[in-house]
Amino acid sequence: MTVRGMSKRAIELLLNIGVDMQPLLIKVNVPEKASFSVNRYAYTDHFPGVWHFHEEYELTLIEKSYGSRMVGDHIERFEAGDLIFIGKDLPHTWRNDEKVKGVSEALVIHFLEDFLGASFFSLPEMYRIKRLLERSGRGLKVQRKEARSIAGIMRLMETSTGAERILQLLKILHLLAETEDIEELSSEGFTNSIHYADSDRLKRVYEYIMNNFQEDISLSRAAGVANMSPTAFSRYFKNRTRKSYTQFVIELKIGYACKLLINEKISVADVCYQSGFQNLSNFNQQFKSITSLTPKKYQILHAVK
Repeated sequence: MTVRGMSKRAIELLLNIGVDMQPLLIKVNVPEKASFSVNRYAYTDHFPGVWHFHEEYELTLIEKSYGSRMVGDHIERFEAGDLIFIGKDLPHTWRNDEKVKGVSEALVIHFLEDFLGASFFSLPEMYRIKRLLERSGRGLKVQRKEARSIAGIMRLMETSTGAERILQLLKILHLLAETEDIEELSSEGFTNSIHYADSDRLKRVYEYIMNNFQEDISLSRAAGVANMSPTAFSRYFKNRTRKSYTQFVIELKIGYACKLLINEKISVADVCYQSGFQNLSNFNQQFKSITSLTPKKYQILHAVK
């Protein structure tokens, strides 16, 4: 295990995360009409600090805050300006120092290996990028000079659309593949002890929810997908996601509603029913509890001009 510039308490905390607890499988939501995601995550206090993994590749730029980062078996301090490329299924987390006050913010890109087609990165011209993706299985830290250049492109991607956004991502991957200013983090001998059978079960549940959230997806039906009793499934789901099944589904529906309100010129009532809610009053209540805005106010503030 690699440890740099950390207090004994921080090391103990992250060791407990990595050794005593299975990483959580996270489902990364990709926006409607998009093949990958670009999101700015801003928290009024600390990053969630969840030890997790996912099937998407991840490029994370820390914009604000500091603390300790764990990628595989590598532990190190992080600060604003850090740029980390994480391979698929590689456990990782960012934990703020307790004394951190104010906003913690990161700009994050997630993409699947086949988002441009199953064989795109196997093309001869993509050899260097293919090699980069393989190296990212250990986690890669980009040194500051190169990181600043790539950070500028990532910020442009927040407002770009269509083919331009894809070209910008390919440019980033090209720069990463060509640079020598990159450091592999997790050790070459790191063995990921994820329980993949359990992860496959949760993936099936995620797929079921994503494909059916606009319909009736009761806890009992999801439990059937997982081949578990409703009571056992409820405990299992909350243990693996840190959310109740009901709350997870509601947040997914509200996230979809936000996309409709921003990108589609339809009424709040239509958004309500297209998002899987059966009652307009309940939709308004749930929407405001999560976003702190009414759906109409959200649409006015965020609608594309």
